[in-house]
Amino acid sequence: MSSSIRAKAVVFEDERSRALLDRIRRLAPSDATLLVTGETGTGKEIVARHIHALSHRARRPFVAVNCGALSESLVESELFGHEKGAFTGATTAKAGWFEAADGGTLFLDEVGDLPQQLQVKLLRVLQEREVVRLGSRQPIPIDVRLIAATNVELEAAVAARRFREDLFYRLNVATVSLLPLRERPGDILPLARYFLSVHANRVGAVPAELTPEAGQRLLEHPWPGNIRELENAIHHALLVCKGHRITPADLRLTALQPRVSTLPPPAQVPSLRALPGGWTAPEAPQTTPEAPLAALESALLALFEQNRPGLYEHIEEVLMRTAYRHCHRNQLQTARLLGISRNIVRARLLQFGELARSARPRGGEPPESGPVSSGPCGVDEAACDGEERGAAIDTVRIGCQRFGLLMRLVKLKGSLERALGRRGVKVAWVEFPDGAQLAEALRATQVDLGLVGEAPPIFALSARAPIVYLAAEPPAPEGEAIIVHRDSPIRTVADLKGKTVALNKGSNVDYLLIRALEEANVRYEDVHLTFIPPSGARAAFERREVDAWAIWNPMLSSVRDATGARVLRDGRGLATNTAYYIGARGFADAHPDVVKLFLSEVKAVGEWANENTEAAAELLAPQLGLPQAVLVAALQRRRFGLRALDAELVASQQEVADAFLKLRLIPHPIRVAEAQWAPPTRWDRAARCEPAGAVACAGGGGRSG
Repeated sequence: MSSSIRAKAVVFEDERSRALLDRIRRLAPSDATLLVTGETGTGKEIVARHIHALSHRARRPFVAVNCGALSESLVESELFGHEKGAFTGATTAKAGWFEAADGGTLFLDEVGDLPQQLQVKLLRVLQEREVVRLGSRQPIPIDVRLIAATNVELEAAVAARRFREDLFYRLNVATVSLLPLRERPGDILPLARYFLSVHANRVGAVPAELTPEAGQRLLEHPWPGNIRELENAIHHALLVCKGHRITPADLRLTALQPRVSTLPPPAQVPSLRALPGGWTAPEAPQTTPEAPLAALESALLALFEQNRPGLYEHIEEVLMRTAYRHCHRNQLQTARLLGISRNIVRARLLQFGELARSARPRGGEPPESGPVSSGPCGVDEAACDGEERGAAIDTVRIGCQRFGLLMRLVKLKGSLERALGRRGVKVAWVEFPDGAQLAEALRATQVDLGLVGEAPPIFALSARAPIVYLAAEPPAPEGEAIIVHRDSPIRTVADLKGKTVALNKGSNVDYLLIRALEEANVRYEDVHLTFIPPSGARAAFERREVDAWAIWNPMLSSVRDATGARVLRDGRGLATNTAYYIGARGFADAHPDVVKLFLSEVKAVGEWANENTEAAAELLAPQLGLPQAVLVAALQRRRFGLRALDAELVASQQEVADAFLKLRLIPHPIRVAEAQWAPPTRWDRAARCEPAGAVACAGGGGRSG
């Protein structure tokens, strides 16, 4: 397929881009499937072509296919080919893109847009290394390296059941994450000069020059459209400039102002960062009153280019959710803000899962869980706008990690179902591969409560997720570690420099790795990270595709028992490895009695497991597929015991957040204390619980945490 000018713009001048280039050079020689992620227009196809050019397949075809641009009725035929007569209009047989790329590289852009049924077929092709044309039963062997790309969070799509988990693991063997152009300013001017030269040659013109003012304007612009937007701006400037000199006015960037920050405006003029050639780039771009609408228009144009199905419904959902949360979950204020009726607001909130589908108590009677009193709206709580606090619910959705021992024990024991069942509430357990996906599901209001490690809440809060900390488990620093092969020459964490480390993206071990590298005076960027979920990482570790693996129990105990893996560094003295109970803020505020009952039953099961490790391991073994002895060892290394979220825990989480911010793993500062849940005061009085911030028990025997 023909390539655009932009697809050949190989520029790696910025310091961060040079680090990316080093990673590309390490990955290019292999045939491993790659997943390239980044915002729209960041140059994913550029990177894919460069990887192909550096590989042993360089003399073979490179085929680029945009999955989002193919109609659902044609995508199967385009990818896998068809035989004559396979469908109406198939007058001849045709090879698909997989066959066209045989011996070379196939680049599938926007792979997250593939329909579910095509995801199944793609998975089979990757596993069997053969395709079956539409209308045929004869498999055709293929030799293709696949590079997939997406600008969406596939982990979130997996959690939302829009993308197959097994296909995600198959694609996510190695990842290349592209930074947006605004975060690598050293590339802006070299790219601009490249586009000037290429477009001038195309039209037979003399290449124009950027004036110093135009160059500075390019550096100040936030580039929401990334490299694509830069190319268009340069092309336009070349056509309208006078005297072969491009001025700021020629760039036509006035309509595209910097993105609006959700943080308070800076008190001082932002500092400037020096770049080669005397240019400077602002640390925090200024905004104008017109900026929000301009940024919205730019974002919409970028979405229109993707030609996504169901775009209107998605935009409406984002608008409604954002307005509702801006109005502190008040339906009437949301309706006034948007200029629509409250009935429409309520219907949309129900449709999008922001409100539980439950009726008010009849006749103004108080809910079972507690008395009705005057709430924050100044009226009876049963008539209060927003989430009806205390209103009856049918089901509570609880997220459970695949290898989460305590929550799986709670599920197996059934005590929570019995306790909530007496209130007419059912429990729906939703399983996730890891805590990062569970936290993302909470952000998307797909679950109500869950238990995760140190890092997932930080990443969720940085994405403006309306989640709260409810309580915590005791620290277990020995329950997470960085391990290496038994015969590995790596003896200390300092030896990890230049090595490949597997870890689960957004998990608690991310913080452990940061602290361990810091202790060993090794920079985070000097280690090659490959983000793989635990099940896939174990296979990669055992096949020696990675040098080290950051992992937690029970998988840690299991792999050490099976392979003799050696612990390079565990969390002692570095990371507490604390598990946190988190919930959707709207749910917790609306149903504090359910939250407290949930915490009470979890606490009771944890105490039982502490005293009955053999019995607990016997329950877990068939569920997790792990040896009972391994689970006994894992349980003995961790004591369960619910505790309130106190100042020490808040400070510990704030340290994690600050460390992530320092490395730019999160985009902006967060205040953990603001996410500490305090039950509504009236519920505390009704249930005679401890003061706000303490974990007290309403039901289940009045246990305190």
